[in-house]
Amino acid sequence: MPATMQWSFALIGIAIAGAGLVGAYLPRGDRWAVLLPLLAGTGVGIAALALGASGDGSQTSDEWSRVFFEGSIAGFVTVAAGLALLIARSNRFERMPVPPRIDD
Repeated sequence: MPATMQWSFALIGIAIAGAGLVGAYLPRGDRWAVLLPLLAGTGVGIAALALGASGDGSQTSDEWSRVFFEGSIAGFVTVAAGLALLIARSNRFERMPVPPRIDD
């Protein structure tokens, strides 16, 4: 397996593990939100593969490895940015004052 493919799979695994760690950090009702950055990263990675592929299918395996690596980098950056936004949003809501509860 070429080194670019190994790094590609490592980036994908790190992104998934990072989402799991952020999910463990979030409150119970908000943990599902880590799926949104993962979906965005997957979409960006697939789009990078589609845009990087040549129309005639004449790419060598080294070229495919490079395109896959670039797609995994783009997906990883998207997931990392999404998780950072998710953490920032979670911290902002934790610091907001809780409105008083009105009991009937």
